[in-house]
Amino acid sequence: MGVSDRHYFAWLTGALTRFERESGELHTIAGSGSADLMVLAGARPNSAIAFVREALGGDRASVRWLDRFERGPDVERVDMNALDDMPDAVCDVLMMTRASYMITEPTTFLRHTRRMLRPGGLMIIDWLHGAADAPRLDLPGHHEYEGRPHPFFTTYVDEESIAERAPEFEALIRHVNRPPSWADAERPGGRVPMARRVRRLINRAPQGTLTRAAYVHTLKEALRQTGKHLIEPETLGPFFKVVFRDARYLYPLTRKFHLHLLTVLRPVGT
Repeated sequence: MGVSDRHYFAWLTGALTRFERESGELHTIAGSGSADLMVLAGARPNSAIAFVREALGGDRASVRWLDRFERGPDVERVDMNALDDMPDAVCDVLMMTRASYMITEPTTFLRHTRRMLRPGGLMIIDWLHGAADAPRLDLPGHHEYEGRPHPFFTTYVDEESIAERAPEFEALIRHVNRPPSWADAERPGGRVPMARRVRRLINRAPQGTLTRAAYVHTLKEALRQTGKHLIEPETLGPFFKVVFRDARYLYPLTRKFHLHLLTVLRPVGT
């Protein structure tokens, strides 16, 4: 794993540790008998998955790995965007990390993952904001799988997350308003001419007008213009309730303009 992965998984594991310390919900699930953890399109192995499994009873908890692209004898070839054949009530905890941005049909995805969870179960999922090479809100990134790019499509946000984790969102917003001198927001990953970099360094006033109050509207419009999706509370609400939130803007550690928003979700009706 690279430096970005190392810092990301350290944050994610710490956030889940805090969730369990405050709520004890994973131990409660484990107390009802052997628990089933399902990892959907998640980077593995990693410390966050290990923490969740241990909280669910360690060796007593079963783990199933579902992934379209991952190879291995223990991996079931399942496309996260084609879950129609997955049975109902198949797991107690459904965990998805570093993959939610590849959801192509949010409502369909939420409907299927909701029915896959047993009563009292939880879904753990993180959402990506920003981009690696430039502070932009329209998810311009992609992954390379099987010889072709798979673009980023989807994220989620709610006002409670922005309020609870205001310093993290404010840090991303500051970069959106005034990118570092070396970052090309128009051509992520491109080189900025030296004359333009010098002008940016001299002009230290913010160049953009994005505010925390306008973040949801601006993000939604940026995604809409590129044919992508913002899941909002009214989309999530029929299927899940958010029971825990955390966020981390990792730029100071990784120099990538990625803000990660963690949500722990409880199925509606349980």
